[in-house]
Order: sequence, then C-alpha cells, then structure tokens
Amino acid sequence: MSTLPASTIWVLIVFLILTLPLRLLIYYAKSYRLVILSRQIADWVLFALTIFATLAAASSVFYQPLAEDDNIFAKYIAPASAAFILSVPYFYILSYLVGRRTFYTKKHLPNLEYFTVYLRSFNDERKEKKLKQRMTKALSDWFPVYAIGKPDEFMPPVGAKRIYVDDDWQEIVQDMIKRSRIILQRINTSDNYLWEFEQCYKRLLFDKSVFWVDKMDEYKSFCQIIKHRFGLEFPQLENRKCHVVFYQLPDLTFRIIYLTDKNDYKRFKLLFRHDHATLFAENKAYLYGRKEKLNQLIKFGTDSIIPREAQGWSWIAFWCPEYYLIFQQIKHRLLLFFVFTSLEGVIAGVNFSAKSIISMLLFRLVFAMIPMGANGKKMVWLSRHWESISYFQKEESLYSRAAVAMSIAYVVFWVVAIITLQFIR
Repeated sequence: MSTLPASTIWVLIVFLILTLPLRLLIYYAKSYRLVILSRQIADWVLFALTIFATLAAASSVFYQPLAEDDNIFAKYIAPASAAFILSVPYFYILSYLVGRRTFYTKKHLPNLEYFTVYLRSFNDERKEKKLKQRMTKALSDWFPVYAIGKPDEFMPPVGAKRIYVDDDWQEIVQDMIKRSRIILQRINTSDNYLWEFEQCYKRLLFDKSVFWVDKMDEYKSFCQIIKHRFGLEFPQLENRKCHVVFYQLPDLTFRIIYLTDKNDYKRFKLLFRHDHATLFAENKAYLYGRKEKLNQLIKFGTDSIIPREAQGWSWIAFWCPEYYLIFQQIKHRLLLFFVFTSLEGVIAGVNFSAKSIISMLLFRLVFAMIPMGANGKKMVWLSRHWESISYFQKEESLYSRAAVAMSIAYVVFWVVAIITLQFIR
C-alpha cells in the first residue's frame, strides 16, 4: 500500500503524463474553447486520481498497525472513511502542487462590480515574472485583478485572474474598463494594447488608470505614437534601470514613482490610497487589505464593514462544519479541517462505543457546529476577494450545496457500513 507522500508523488507523475497531450494540443491550436475544455478534463482526471491515492494512503495508515487483529472495521471501514474525509482537502493540496488555478469565462463577467482590470500585451507575459507578480499583487490587496487570458495557456499563470473568451475580446475589454474600479495599464506599442489605450482615452478613464512602464525605449516610442494620434503629452521619465508607475491626479498632473525595491511598492500603495481616498471610502466593504480584514475578524460584525448579506446564522455551516470549511475556501481551511477531524478521531477512538460517539458529537457541537453556524458566512467574506454581493451569494450557495452533498454521502456511507458489519457478525 502507498503512504501519503508516495501516493502524492504517484498522482503528480500520472497527472502530468495524462495531461501532456492536452498541453501540446492547446499550445499549438491556440483556441480559447480548447483551453476551457482541457481545464475541465484535467480537473476530472485530478479528482479521480485523488480518490484512488487517498484511499491507498488511508488503507496504508489504518491497515498496517491493526492488521493482526483481523478486525473488519480496522481493515476496510476505517480506511474508506478516512479516504472519504480526506479526499476534498487532499484534492486542494494536489491542485496547488500541480499549479491548478481557477479559470473564468464570459459567464463570470456579470458578477464583476468591484475589480481591477489589467491591460497588457501577451508578449510581455513571460518577461520578468517576479516583478509582474509584485505589481499585480500590490493592486490585488484592494480589489481582485482580472486580465484576458492567452489562448495557448493550459494553466493560468500566477498573478491576475484570467478570463478566457472567444474572438469577441474587444467587447469584453470595453465592458470591463467601463465597470472596473482601477485600470492597470502595462505600456507597450502592440496594436492590441494601443486599441485598449484608445478606449480608455475616449471614455475619459485616465482618472482611475495606473500606468506601468518596464522599458524606457518602448515608453518613448509609445509617447511619440499617442502624441501623433491623440495630441497627448505623457510625463518625461528619468532613464533609470527600474520599473516606473504613474497615475493622474485631480489637477491633471501625474504622480511618478520609481520602483527599485519592495519599499517603493509599499510607498506607491500608500500614495495611491491617499490620492484616491474617495474611491476607498466608497468601496470599503470590498477592500482586501490585511489590516482591514484582521480588524473585522476580531470584531466579527461589531461596527464592521461586513455587508448584511454576509452576516447572520448559517444552518449549512452548522450541520456541515468541516465540509463547509473546505468547500468555501475559508482562510487556513486545511489547518482547521485537520485539527477538527483529528480531534474527533481521537475522541471517538478506533473501536466505537456509545460513550465515545456522544463525546465526539458534544465536541463537534461546541467547537465546530455552533461557532461555524454563527460566523461561517463572515469567515467566508473575510477570507476572499468578492467582486460583488451577487457573486458572494452565488458562490456561497453553490459550495454550500456541495458541502451538504458530501456530508449526506458521508452519513449514508456510515449507515451502510454499520448495517453491513451487523450482517457480517
């Protein structure tokens, strides 16, 4: 039997082998629809491998120390139960190891209200990844950052969330720049970016734009183009070997910040927030700043910025605390999940008795069910970016149903197992 580390390595190798044809097909076909289909197939492959690997690992952990007892429960029921419990968090762990990330399509667009859109050339995707991630991360501390995905990507890269669309990408961009709270523009001279820049210029959206320069030569060419086409004068920048960010102030001048180290990114965030105080005051419920989230986590609704829809009692979180925790992707969910399930296992013991079951149920009631029922929705809100109330409600409802389904399946599993044991005995 495989141990947990061995089964993890085995799953990773098999997954990479099975998805290799998909990766090659996507790269050469360059089709948005094929990207979406391949990601769905890859998810199903990963989920199936997770079930087998978790069952093998659970069998190894439970079977070996108890094999001498010839106990049916220890040999079969306990490993299967452990695999059932561990399959979902194990799937998240494997997804992280293989680089799996959530992808979005046009269906996601109506839910976007509070977000940043990232405009750039596809040619810049593979250049200076760390600096690119640092910039998108700085802005994603406030609102989630979205960008149009490349048609040859098997897995979305780290940084901005990718939306995969068909040939109507121009309509999508026009809609996104109009509804976004912040526009991040990585300046270059490609035809597609110049078209995106023109849309922002025509709609007078420079007041919420952040311009990002990583090549001085290209920036000079860009300035010549926009002066010729639109008669615009952008600021003259010093010829330094560093990235530069600038944005327009209310008096139509530009604030320029040279990004030489991490402290300059922090300085940019402080200045931008000060210069756009109205933006942050009006959208404070959707900000993702760590300090704001921590303060609200401590207060739990007392004079808080948590919307009314994210407050109140949750019966699903009460009845299914462990799976609600996992499916809703609450912050530190894996740690909390393993703490809950491990303590429940210790209290219940290997050989079930009426006393141990009652003790386990009391533990779940006091330390999992009641706290999650009272604070589950708030924890979900505080743990993630939320682009709108409607998106929060939609996601909360979807994953709540998944938690209920897994919990019901787990209860049915135990009922069938107990009845089967009675007949065997």
